[in-house]
Amino acid sequence: MISTTPSRQQGIALLAAMILMLAITMILANIFYRHQLEVSQAAASLHRDQALLIALSGESWAMELLAEDAANPQTNDADHYGEIWAQAIPMLPVEGGTLTGCISDLQSKVDLNNFSSYQAGLLQAELNQYDNMGFAKLWLNLLDILEIPSSPARIATIVDWIDSDSTVVNSWGAEQPDYESFNPPRVIANSFLVESAELADISGYTIGEVLALLPWITVLPESSQSGQVRPWTPVNINTASDELLFALGGRFGEQFVDTVKLGRPFRANQIHDLLNDALGLRDPITNAGRANIIWPDTLISHKTDYFQLYLNAKIGEAHMEVTSLISRKTLPGQVLHPRVLGREITLVPSMIPSKSKTSELPKMVASNDQAISADEQLDQQNTAVQPACLMVGA
Repeated sequence: MISTTPSRQQGIALLAAMILMLAITMILANIFYRHQLEVSQAAASLHRDQALLIALSGESWAMELLAEDAANPQTNDADHYGEIWAQAIPMLPVEGGTLTGCISDLQSKVDLNNFSSYQAGLLQAELNQYDNMGFAKLWLNLLDILEIPSSPARIATIVDWIDSDSTVVNSWGAEQPDYESFNPPRVIANSFLVESAELADISGYTIGEVLALLPWITVLPESSQSGQVRPWTPVNINTASDELLFALGGRFGEQFVDTVKLGRPFRANQIHDLLNDALGLRDPITNAGRANIIWPDTLISHKTDYFQLYLNAKIGEAHMEVTSLISRKTLPGQVLHPRVLGREITLVPSMIPSKSKTSELPKMVASNDQAISADEQLDQQNTAVQPACLMVGA
C-alpha cells in the first residue's frame, strides 16, 4: 500500500501559499487603491482652489473694466449692450483649464426693493394716474403681459412684506396675522428682500408665478445713508427687454417700445426729448414736453450702478461657477471704486450639466395678433443687440 500523506501535505502547503499570496495581493491592492484615492482627492482639492483663484482673478478684472468704463468720458454718460463690459468674456485658456463669463445689467430688470418707498397715499395716487408711470403701475403692466392675474393687492403685499411696521398699507395688504394662517405659518420679513425667489413667500404669489417673473426681476441692496429713505433704483432704458418696455409704455404701448428701440442707446437728456417728439407730448403753445413727468428719472435711466458677473472656471476635473453682485454706486464725497456686495460659489458635479440661469426669452406677440413669419423673426434676432449672458446661456 502506497502512502499519500506527503502529496497531501504538499497540496495543503500549496493551497496555503496561494491563500497567503491572495491575501497579500488584496492588501497591496487596497493600499494602492487608498493611495490613488487620496491622490485623486488631493488633486481635486487643488483644482478647486485653483478654479476659485482663477475666478476671483476674473472678478477683479471685471471690476477694473467697469471702473474704466465709468471713468472714460466717451462711455461714462450711458450704459448699453454695445459697450465693452457687455461683451462675453472669451474662453481664456489658463494653466490646466479655461475661464469664461459675462457681465449683465441688473438694472435692466425691476428691483422689487423699490416698493419700500411706497406709502398708502403715494401708492393710491400713482394708481389713480392715467398717463404718469411709476413702479406700481409698471409692476401691474408686467403681470398683465405675462398673463399673471394683477390687482392692487399684488403691490400692497410686497410693500407690507418690506416695510418695518405692523400696519397694513391698505385694505389689500398683509401683515403677520395674515401669515400665521398659512400652512406652514410664515414670519414676515419687515425688511428688504434678499433674493428674487423670496417673492414666493409673499401672500398672493405662487411658485409658478415667481418662476415666470424671475427673468424680469431682481433685488438690489439698500444704498441709502443711515436715517434716509432708500432712493429708487431706476430701470436702464438702454438695456430693458421688450417685455419690460411694453410694461413701461403704459397706454402708449407698442409706439413707446418702437421709439425706444430705434433710439437706443440714449445718453443724458435724450430719452425724454425723443419721446416728446415721437409720441406728440409737447404743448402746442409752450413746446414744453410731458415725457419727464410720465416717465420720471426715478423710473427710467440711461446708466447703471448694479451689475452681475457670471464666471465659469474649469481646472482639471473641477468645475466652478461664481456669480457676483457688483456695485458701482457712490455716495457724495466717495471715490468711484466698484465693490462686490455678494458672491455665490457653486461647485458643478461632473455627472450633470451646468445650470443655466437664463434662457432665450420668447418674442412678444404683436398687438394685432398677426403671426410673425420665420424670416421676420430671424431678421429681428440678427439686428437686435443681445445681452452677452443671454447669448452664452449664463
